[in-house]
Amino acid sequence: MRSRIIPIILLTLFVLGTIVFGASCETKEPIVFGGALPLTGWGADGGEYNRRGYMVWEDMVNAAGGILGRPVKVIIYDDKSDPTVTTRLYEKLVTQDKVDFLLSPWTDDMVMAATTVGEKYGKTIVAGGATYPAIWERGYKYVTGLLPNSKDYLGVGIRFFSGLETVALLNLDLTFTTGFADAAEWNFPREGMTLVLPRQTYTGDTTDLTAPLMKIKAKNPDFIVACTGGAEDATMILRQAKEIGLNPKAWWFTIAPVIPEYIEVLGEDAEYTLGCSEWEPELPDTIEDFSIRAAFNQRHREMFGGEEPVEDAATTFGVGQIMQLAIEKVGELDDEKINEALHELDTSTVFGYYRVDEAGKQKGKVMYVIQVQNGVRETLWPFKAATSVLRFPTPSWDKRD
Repeated sequence: MRSRIIPIILLTLFVLGTIVFGASCETKEPIVFGGALPLTGWGADGGEYNRRGYMVWEDMVNAAGGILGRPVKVIIYDDKSDPTVTTRLYEKLVTQDKVDFLLSPWTDDMVMAATTVGEKYGKTIVAGGATYPAIWERGYKYVTGLLPNSKDYLGVGIRFFSGLETVALLNLDLTFTTGFADAAEWNFPREGMTLVLPRQTYTGDTTDLTAPLMKIKAKNPDFIVACTGGAEDATMILRQAKEIGLNPKAWWFTIAPVIPEYIEVLGEDAEYTLGCSEWEPELPDTIEDFSIRAAFNQRHREMFGGEEPVEDAATTFGVGQIMQLAIEKVGELDDEKINEALHELDTSTVFGYYRVDEAGKQKGKVMYVIQVQNGVRETLWPFKAATSVLRFPTPSWDKRD
């Protein structure tokens, strides 16, 4: 049976925590959580949203009286979007800062590095920024996942277009985007799609993709899947595709469509593009038990100038919730017992369902298909959560209103 009692209790505490309870909490030693995020470098956008999620979680937990009657303190360092820096910082968190628990970094490269340190010291990490299956294929004991693996992430979208016959694939050369591309190639033949040419790979410092886009244009695929790292490279792809008149029936991007800057920068050129979302702030509760979503959304707006939370903030808030649930289930700061609890929990967070297999890989999370329509993200699937219907095919650039 899904554990719903604990999230309901947490909601009550988050929303109704009293000054008296909070004051008594402040007199005790804090439980210290530490992690590193890409606050500079190519991953800075996602890293900042992740940081906000942790900050809102820390604030709401402390307002409700802390964990086990103790306040929570969150330490976040800047890993500069470099996994070698991630390794050094997680070593520092354990050996110098002596944090009680480790928090997840963002993206697979950094999670691979951080969980290696966690495994070394017996510190469990709930990976909130990773989908690469290899993370859970190393036989590690101290890692669980909040996100579905990349095969499931891409599979939802590719199945949505199973009637299309030909496809081209673009791939940013990073671990997590390569994981998406591998998953895409695994899914294409299962949905009757033929890859018209080998995947076109580019590096993070690429500023001109005209050559690979021209190769794709020559093959005239129905569908283009772009395994991008964020808004910046997706924006480059679409702008250069427009310049050369590349017009597939559908565009699919990883990551970018859920980043606000993507739509803000591209404007009308972002219209019709699709992607997967792991979280949307206004989805109906019939889809997932987002236990304290409204309180999270409100506090995020209060703390960050009225800005609505995005999925990267909800992800890290969810990481904090899962850690809290495990600690409170155990009733003490025992790493081994808490690790066991993290593998056993069957519950929900502001981010959605949490349930992992024996290896720690997520198997409960629902994914959503989204499309940019009239300057906003609309949910297309699951159908019972849909806020709009698919706009298809994508009109050619010269025929758009």
